This record gives sequence, C-alpha cells and structure tokens, in this order.
Amino acid sequence: MQFYPILFVLHVLFAVIWLADIPANFFLTRFIEKNKNKAGYRKLIYSWLKLINFSGMAGMGGVLLTGIILTIVLPYYEFFQFDGNHWLTTKQIISLIIIFIVAFNIIPIGKKIRLGIENELESDSPINEELVKSAAKITSLAKVVSVLVLLNFLLAITRRFMMG
Repeated sequence: MQFYPILFVLHVLFAVIWLADIPANFFLTRFIEKNKNKAGYRKLIYSWLKLINFSGMAGMGGVLLTGIILTIVLPYYEFFQFDGNHWLTTKQIISLIIIFIVAFNIIPIGKKIRLGIENELESDSPINEELVKSAAKITSLAKVVSVLVLLNFLLAITRRFMMG
C-alpha cells in the first residue's frame, strides 16, 4: 500500500482544517455579537457563513473522503464493525450525526441567512430579527458539531491506548 502515507497525511491535514474552524468560529461569533446592528454587521455575518462553509466543506469533506478510502483499502478496518475497532465504529456513528446536523440543519439555515442579507450587505438598516435568530441557531449547532469533532479527534489520537 504505497499511497497510505499520502492518504493518512491528507486525512490529518483535513482534520486540522476542520479543527481550526473551532477557535475561528468561537472568536468570529463573539465579534459578530459585539458588533450587532453596527455598520458592517451584515458583512461580518456573510463572511462568517463563508468561513464555516469553506472550512466545513474542506475539513469535513476531506476527512470523510480520505476516511472512507482508508477504510476501504486497509484490510483491518471495516464500516460499522461492532465486534472490534470500537473506536472506529464510534467515530463513524459520530460522523453520521455530524453529517445529519450539517446537511439538514446548518446548510439550509445558512442558505436562508445568506439569501436574506446578500443583496443588502451595504445597508445600514436593522437586520431582520428572524435572520439574527437563525444565525444564533447556527452558532448553537456549530458548537454541538465542534464538540463532536473534538470527540472524534480524541478517539483518533487515543485509539492506540484503547487497543488491548
């Protein structure tokens, strides 16, 4: 398996992108909250949505793609193997939960917000309160996803200690 090291490095790099989203998201949402209804508020929300969209697509998409390939090509890993490799099965279940939260909650809400502010980025009028509530909902969901991503990361780096 000559391409395993390349796949593994890519898998780790995508995980780093995904993990880097956690502090970036934390600081950006705090900054956005402090600047609520000030000039540039819409641009901040729009930029934040672009960041979580990019880091989510690059990080989550890359981790999932390389993880699936690694699981397929490595003989000692399988999908949802409940009789062994419990760390991997747990990671796979957590990944499905993350995909569900992102695909059916964060993406549709983010599109709604983006479409609601896209044509009014330069406007100084107060932002629609429904969009502010939607942004708060994404923030809460992003925190849940961040905890799950950290849990997945911890399962990956501690798996050697769990094998026995």
